[in-house]
Amino acid sequence: MAEQGAGSTSDYIVHHLTNLKLDLTTMQIDAEATGFWVLHLDSFVWSLVLGALVLIAFRSVAAKITSDRPGRWQNFIEMMIEFVDTTVKDAFHHKSSFVAPMALTVFFWVFLMNFMDLIPIDFIPWLFHFAGVEYMKVVPSTDPNITIGMSLTVFLIAFGYSFYIKGFKGVSAEFLFHPFEAKNPVVQAPLMAVNFLLKCVEELAKPLSLGLRLFGNMYAGEMIFILLACFTLNVTVDTASISTVFGFLTQILLEIGWSILHILVITLQAYIFMTLTVVYMAMAADHH
Repeated sequence: MAEQGAGSTSDYIVHHLTNLKLDLTTMQIDAEATGFWVLHLDSFVWSLVLGALVLIAFRSVAAKITSDRPGRWQNFIEMMIEFVDTTVKDAFHHKSSFVAPMALTVFFWVFLMNFMDLIPIDFIPWLFHFAGVEYMKVVPSTDPNITIGMSLTVFLIAFGYSFYIKGFKGVSAEFLFHPFEAKNPVVQAPLMAVNFLLKCVEELAKPLSLGLRLFGNMYAGEMIFILLACFTLNVTVDTASISTVFGFLTQILLEIGWSILHILVITLQAYIFMTLTVVYMAMAADHH
């Protein structure tokens, strides 16, 4: 019975960590598929749905905005806009009409992705199971494909913005003459190679650290919820006992405690992702 229980627990964990995969080469659902042309369909669809919710929420407020008697939802949105605007002004000391809206979108989008981790871990997969869908991961930020994809998008926007502000000559100068510079051309030639290598490492580290930080924290949070769910995984009415009841109560208390703490985690991770996005945009606009 112990081996069977251990196997069931292992299968349960693996099942919850498996994405609904679409092999784009065959256009077939295959949980075992691997490779570049394999789309994590659940993460992709949930990220689009949550992004659409952000747009719909802000659009609904913008369509009904009033200065006479604003409702609670309008007050909340205006408070969040002011909060993000203050954060942008503290980190981005340049004029731009899109940095603040981008930061606002990033914050709410990442927050909603993270918030999905607070939904009971078996609830949505259980509903999709009745529709014949075997695998369903509902927290997009626990998928490195999503987090790295978002961080690469931020990186490309910042890199393009750097060319827009400084031009090709300014960006090239940062790659070749920073941080080491010498007046002697003979000495400068090898330093240019070193500067270029260091700059490439610095730039590539930005999307990797941004994406992996979000993924690592959210994946760890999801794993804790899965492990807590395993407390009473193999319990049935026939095997219920005093120790089972005690384990169930312990499980509930731990899940409530972790959920309260996780509210802070998901908010903090969304804030960090937004702040670093603004910082990278500021670095792209700064002249060295």
